[in-house]
Amino acid sequence: MKIGSKIILFYTSITVGINLFVILIFYIFTSTYIDNLFNANLSDKAYLFAQKHLEKDEMDAKAYRLIEKKYEGLLPQAHGALVNDSNRVAVRDSLNKYLSFKEQEELYRGLPVSFSKDNICGSALYYPDNQGNFLILVTAQNLYGYKIQEYTLTLSLVLLLVCIAITILMGKLYSRRIMWPLKHILEKLKNIRGNNIEVRLKEWGNKDELDDLVHTLNEMLDRICEAFKSEKSFVSSASHELSNPLTAIQGECEITLMKERTPMEYKDSLQRIFSESKRMSLLIKQLLFISHHDEELCNQKQSPVLLTPFLNTFARQMERVVFSDFTDGNATILANPYLLKIAIQNILYNAVKYSKKDIDLRLKRNDDHLVIEIEDYGIGIPKEEVPRIFQSFYRASNTREYDGNGIGLALSAKILHIYHAEVLIDTEENVHTKFSVIFNEFDAVSWKEQNPPLNESLDLL
Repeated sequence: MKIGSKIILFYTSITVGINLFVILIFYIFTSTYIDNLFNANLSDKAYLFAQKHLEKDEMDAKAYRLIEKKYEGLLPQAHGALVNDSNRVAVRDSLNKYLSFKEQEELYRGLPVSFSKDNICGSALYYPDNQGNFLILVTAQNLYGYKIQEYTLTLSLVLLLVCIAITILMGKLYSRRIMWPLKHILEKLKNIRGNNIEVRLKEWGNKDELDDLVHTLNEMLDRICEAFKSEKSFVSSASHELSNPLTAIQGECEITLMKERTPMEYKDSLQRIFSESKRMSLLIKQLLFISHHDEELCNQKQSPVLLTPFLNTFARQMERVVFSDFTDGNATILANPYLLKIAIQNILYNAVKYSKKDIDLRLKRNDDHLVIEIEDYGIGIPKEEVPRIFQSFYRASNTREYDGNGIGLALSAKILHIYHAEVLIDTEENVHTKFSVIFNEFDAVSWKEQNPPLNESLDLL
């Protein structure tokens, strides 16, 4: 069932339920009031009947005429009976047809008692007089009251049907008005394809939940569009980068096979093929690494890393890297040493590649943060291109004459991101470039208490 039909059914059910309840209460109270009023009139008729037949000798002519006038004007369709109570046993046998024992007791205490049988309503009255003790019975059909009740019930049911019809009509109009924006949104979303992914939904300006939904969907479409463009660019760049070594390998093989070669020439050719295949293998591993989700990388083995000996290793293994430690030698972070090495190493490789001078590698402490600074004095990065240098396959405009594929910094950014490290870049073209990687300092005591489960590290590079 569609939402619009559910809305109509829901509100119609509520309306019918409420109206039925109101009609039932109104009908019960109306019927009770009509019956009580008719019984009261019957009781008055019984008193007038008794006065008319038993009090004539005790009243003057004027008072008696007034009694007769009242008697004839009140319930003219009623019938009265006067019964002598001298033979109470016989009288009680007759009363048992209409009154219960309790009602008969009330009757003989002088209280008027109302009764009904077979659509006949009646009132009984015990009336002691100087002529004897009498029972007055007055009966009549409440035809007028029944007609009022029937008319009231019919009118209520008609109004109920009209109310249901109005509710269904208004429900359809209102649900159509509510659902029309949703249908519009669905139609727009169905028409969005890869070739028109930049289409956005129109906000209605009502400042309601639908506008919030449209705004959220537009933000989601922005993210999808950005991811789609990034993936498309990634696939295109990856294909291009992979085709280069393959083309070089194929070309080398074709040239080598064109004629007989000396063993040394074959060796040189194989060496070039090996170099290109190694470059392609490294590129494939890097691409596989980037394709991993952050959750997979976060689950890799983590352990305390003492940064002073960790960074000093780079200074020993890489040319022109000068390490300076401005801490007490106990600077520690929690990370996967293998992944952290890849992240720092890629930044250092870029610094060595784009600078002829020494590279400064510094370790500092800033409050409860540890800062690794990598500064080179080479070609720098154009200011307007700094926000894009962590994109896969992106290379700055002043690096065209240098080898590379634009993967290294993307790898570093991905690894540093999972360890919540902040990367700041200070650069000036043809002057220097400084990367500042800021970590939260590790609390060894808390780590030992938590003792998280460890997984095997990725063997990617």
